[in-house]
Amino acid sequence: MLKTLLAGLAVAAATFMAGSASAQSTWDPKITDKDYVLGKADAPVTVLEFASFTCPHCAAFTNDVLPKIEKSYIDSGKVKFVFRQFPLNGLDLRAGMMARCAPREQYFNIAKVLFQTQQSWATASDPIGALAQIGGMAGLPKDKFDACLADNSIADGIVNGMQAAQTEYQVNATPTFVVEGEKLEGEASFDTFKALFDKKLAEKGVATN
Repeated sequence: MLKTLLAGLAVAAATFMAGSASAQSTWDPKITDKDYVLGKADAPVTVLEFASFTCPHCAAFTNDVLPKIEKSYIDSGKVKFVFRQFPLNGLDLRAGMMARCAPREQYFNIAKVLFQTQQSWATASDPIGALAQIGGMAGLPKDKFDACLADNSIADGIVNGMQAAQTEYQVNATPTFVVEGEKLEGEASFDTFKALFDKKLAEKGVATN
């Protein structure tokens, strides 16, 4: 089954659709209890991030830009970030499976470690073993790690999310962000996000200072 899912990744990658999401006042990001969210639930501006754990541009965003966004917008309750994995390969898929199987409260810590150490584990001679070590440090013992990677339902959930991103937002690259319905592709600077956040907050009548 897992081989079938991985084959599906390859097919999906070859059939991406180009396009952009239009900002709409009635935009519904369809957040559920299965999503991983940074920030307050009632934050006026919502951001969806579609990212790959093996994507260098995603790592650069998480390492360099996200901390500034957290300090200026997320911690203040103005913006919430919803992270949705968009796997580009089998290793990427397995990294996301491991992150989901660890204690839920550790998800973003694991995600940040995966991006901070991307060059180490993604290029290791035994990348699965390297992922197991990261999982172990986050409270996922080796036996549960092995069971996790053998669980097709977890892989299926990630792949289904990727396919939904293609259908709903025409995601064809990582990272891709959707801010209140407006799509932003690629690794953008903090200033780019600041301008977009301030615009969306102003549209909602929320002070930016």
